Amino acid sequence: PIPQPIASSLIPLPPMMNCLFLAALAAIAALAIASSDVEVIVYNGPQKCSNKGDEKPTKVEPDYVVGLHFTVTVDESSSGSRETIGKKIESSHDMGIAPSFTVGQGKVIAGLDQGLIGLCKGSSAYIIVPPHLAYGRMGKPEQGVGSDATLRYDVEIIDIQPPVPNDFVKIDDNKDWKIGKDEAKRYFEGLGQPIVIESLWEDEDKDGDGYISWEEFTGPKGNEGPPQKQKQQKQQQHQQQTEQTQPNDIATFFQGIDADEDGMISKAELANTFKAMGQEMTEEFWAESDPDGDGYVLFEEFIGSDKQEGKGDEL
Repeated sequence: PIPQPIASSLIPLPPMMNCLFLAALAAIAALAIASSDVEVIVYNGPQKCSNKGDEKPTKVEPDYVVGLHFTVTVDESSSGSRETIGKKIESSHDMGIAPSFTVGQGKVIAGLDQGLIGLCKGSSAYIIVPPHLAYGRMGKPEQGVGSDATLRYDVEIIDIQPPVPNDFVKIDDNKDWKIGKDEAKRYFEGLGQPIVIESLWEDEDKDGDGYISWEEFTGPKGNEGPPQKQKQQKQQQHQQQTEQTQPNDIATFFQGIDADEDGMISKAELANTFKAMGQEMTEEFWAESDPDGDGYVLFEEFIGSDKQEGKGDEL
């Protein structure tokens, strides 16, 4: 029910523009950092809490399961999608149910994942998420969210549960990521819990190889899995985050050069960017940057999505 991240295509820069991008990115880093963080404002309920031993948790931590009500809108600080500021995107109140999910596992957009950590049960907060940790330059057109939208989540923390236990790793004594009958027998005997091993194997050992694999195991197994599976999950999360962040970084750089904010870069604006870096823009560089020769660099030309083999061909 809570909006999910939208994958976008990685956009390669032309070689010369890539050099400019890397050099100038450092020069404008301070400006980018100022607006890159998630902002959390607790406006009701407890602001300080901690989890103690076996007591029921009161603080959201990574891998904990949180139940919450939320309403997400386009924030007034949004630099993109100005016409949709204040627009309600989605609300759990409209659905009549408070969803729950594991925090920090990529179940929701990255900015919401980050903003929830540290909140207390019973608290209400605004979580303001910058574009690169939300839907980036791609937006979410199916819900009316345009490019570079800053989102505001109004959340109420209803419930917090500890991480789901991992009984699989407790039973798997030799840590080979499969459970043998001897391992299962020792585990349940240690609990003082009688069990018919053969019946368990009939239910769990789907492929009949004599072992219960992590995939076959139907008991609680938390978020930890075999090393290869963990690696794949991390790679998927990293790729998803990269795909969301890269287009937005390029857009931020483009906006930094576009001094008059008219949506295109003039020759003077690009020359001034070079000058600020202690360099001089060459005519050759300008000719390559402005392939259609109209005197301006559009965003499509800037990222190299226009054809590079000649002039014109604009859509």
